[in-house]
Amino acid sequence: MTRILIFGDTHGDLRSLERIVTQPADVYIAAGDLSNFGRGLERCGQVLEPLSSRLWLLPGNHETHAQTKALCDRFGFFDFHRQSRLLDSADGPVHWAGLGYSNITPFKTPGEYSEEEIAAALAAFDGLSPLELVVHFPPLDTRLDEFAPGKHAGSAALRSWVEAHHPARLFCGHIHETAGLTDRLGDTNCRNVGKHGFLVET
Repeated sequence: MTRILIFGDTHGDLRSLERIVTQPADVYIAAGDLSNFGRGLERCGQVLEPLSSRLWLLPGNHETHAQTKALCDRFGFFDFHRQSRLLDSADGPVHWAGLGYSNITPFKTPGEYSEEEIAAALAAFDGLSPLELVVHFPPLDTRLDEFAPGKHAGSAALRSWVEAHHPARLFCGHIHETAGLTDRLGDTNCRNVGKHGFLVET
């Protein structure tokens, strides 16, 4: 059995990171936004350093890929942005794919993609099966992207890709108001992992 702990949106909360480090897992996936506009990443890296290569890191919309890649190089983490890896499970090998950044926000954060860029990035994962997908941002018009009643901020391109390719599960963050919530898109179970994280056992 492989245990994967997925978390995100800690935004400089070092105590949350310290709690993550103490939780037993084989792989830890940081789904973006360790920082606020890139500030304090070095300190976050120092807290997470004991995880070394067991930590797979995505940039959120508050970091550039250059910043998170430098953090990976400095502390030995795995740069998971736009990458896929195989992990063993009870039913055989499973693909895990990662995509950071977010769709466009009103806040002019440093890590944002257009819908066209999201579609192009996801196309690299076409045909991977079985697949577990970890992204920073949620799909459009789900429980996971509703930041206020009736107001949605997710990605249309992500939703279209999930509906076309049917990953087993999708894990995301980005919308703080929906941390811990789940939804379903066709065959795909979706979850906002939040800063407290979610443990997957395969």
